[in-house]
Amino acid sequence: MSIVGYDGLPILKEILSTPGNEFCADCRTPLVHSECSWASVTLGCFMCITCASVHRNLGVQISRMKSVQLDKWTEDECLNLKNYGNIKVANIYAANKPEIYRHPHKDSPGILVDHWIRAKYYWKEFHAETTQIPVYLKGVKSGKLLKKGKQRGCWLERHFLLERLTNTIEYFDKPSTSGQKMLGQIELNSCYVLIADPSSVQEKPNCLHILYHHGHKLRSVFLSGPVREIVEWYYAIRAFQTQIGYSRNCVDTKCESHLEKTAAEGRGAWRRRWCILVADQILYYKNTMDPFPKGVVKLSKHDQIEKLHRLPKNLKSGPDYVFTLTTKKRYGIKVSLFTITSITTTQRSKEGLVAEICAK
Repeated sequence: MSIVGYDGLPILKEILSTPGNEFCADCRTPLVHSECSWASVTLGCFMCITCASVHRNLGVQISRMKSVQLDKWTEDECLNLKNYGNIKVANIYAANKPEIYRHPHKDSPGILVDHWIRAKYYWKEFHAETTQIPVYLKGVKSGKLLKKGKQRGCWLERHFLLERLTNTIEYFDKPSTSGQKMLGQIELNSCYVLIADPSSVQEKPNCLHILYHHGHKLRSVFLSGPVREIVEWYYAIRAFQTQIGYSRNCVDTKCESHLEKTAAEGRGAWRRRWCILVADQILYYKNTMDPFPKGVVKLSKHDQIEKLHRLPKNLKSGPDYVFTLTTKKRYGIKVSLFTITSITTTQRSKEGLVAEICAK
């Protein structure tokens, strides 16, 4: 077998430029100008370095990885890539992916990317020969998770059931045996389900964040567990909401970041707040895992957002970005000022949050 070296790569470059292969097979990151592209010799598809790291954990019997630029390739390995490629592999391993299952992208939460790759190649849940849709994608789910307490903040083991008769998630102190006591309900027709930002829940890396109406406020519930359980609950809730006609709550776009906020019209001290953009509102919290927000900024198409080129006089620190957000209230106009600081959040989340607010 002849070897294709890392500097020649005529055959690999030709295969990589084939339509469909220029993007990562799993998260669709562009690969054409990437200096660190990878390929699965076993499966016959190209991917980015992030997804390649998940493939390595699948085992070489499922997916054996090689660097396009750095490793040596045989003619047979190149031929396998040419015969398959990303499009053909997707038609095999993702042929039966339901619409409710979110195809991750490069900025998606890591556990969604991890679950997508394992569901696709390891569990073969969407394979062309698979005829049964996974139960959780039918909106059916029950199991044991850790729930963060509202008052003391302790993580306690609870048993959850997605109840179709009442359109709720019920949680209990014990499994479904004698002496079981229901501790609470979460109404699914008015809740949002999110994958929590790892920076906000460092004590529990795999965390589900559910926002639901508790009286006149949005209550936050944080659930933690194994990656597979958390992601399956995420999709089970989304599937259930779609079935009962509340698919508008299945939000894909969500940004969160630490911001500094001042009172209306820029008066008063600047306060550091954890802000979450969900649907048409910005929720801001004193701490990242508080059960209730300190306040809510409602957004509409009539709102105005403007970057300030001169810092307000009462702002002493040097922020990266300051903008005014003007929203119409029942009585007059409310102006909120936010500044994005450089020490608490990434550049991507800063730009993403401002861009998403502007899009609203």
